[in-house]
Amino acid sequence: MAKPNILNESEMRHRKIAEILAISFGILFLIHFLIISIFFSWADWSATLIFSLLFIIPAYISNAGMVIVGGGKPIDGGKNFIDGRRLFGDHKTWKGFIFGPLYIGIPISIAIFIVFILFWPNIYDIIQSASNIGMYKLYDNPNMYEYYFVGIGYPIGFISIVIRIFLCSYGACFGDLIGSFLKRRFDIESGKPFWIVDQLDFAVFSILFASLPALFFPNQFLILDINIFISLLILTPAVSIIANTIAYLIGVKDVPW
Repeated sequence: MAKPNILNESEMRHRKIAEILAISFGILFLIHFLIISIFFSWADWSATLIFSLLFIIPAYISNAGMVIVGGGKPIDGGKNFIDGRRLFGDHKTWKGFIFGPLYIGIPISIAIFIVFILFWPNIYDIIQSASNIGMYKLYDNPNMYEYYFVGIGYPIGFISIVIRIFLCSYGACFGDLIGSFLKRRFDIESGKPFWIVDQLDFAVFSILFASLPALFFPNQFLILDINIFISLLILTPAVSIIANTIAYLIGVKDVPW
């Protein structure tokens, strides 16, 4: 196993922050599990986790996709803001912004949900059986599972899934861009961590974008309930921070962010 890279003083400070945040979000994750399990049921917590992942997965994949296909002309064209610093920086490019979701995030997400469509009758039977024996107290309406797995009005409802994937994916792009803009305003160098903002910018805007259709088509789209929203605010930074910290400790990454 490779040894972690030797860090300078500033990087050591960020490493401590990463470790503290990793532990903190791990504890928050556990607290969330206990609260839902105690007041409702562990099955409701499982449903919360599944709903959260099904909603946000296009953003996760698109966020990674922007890095994979990025490069080329920066979005800000090398221009500075009124504070004399770059608007976004060289790493925010049109290729990443447009083609990250288009080539990677959206098609992979659609493929994932097509699998759910194929197996939906079996999945629905399991959910219905669990609901019939009272396993769910918070999420006992099978229609909610239909919305997150295959779209309301299966199979035609899959159109709403595609719309959600598209909005969620490009919401991640806009969120990442806003995060980069804020990072430049605080004079944080590219590649250096902007804690919490780095982990949540794309997720928050994905939620906002993907929730917009519910304002106009409430029969086809649902606004996230507060429980799923809180779950995403805990899950997203937890996954990122904990995974990066572990990757650093085992020598896969040079820095823990």
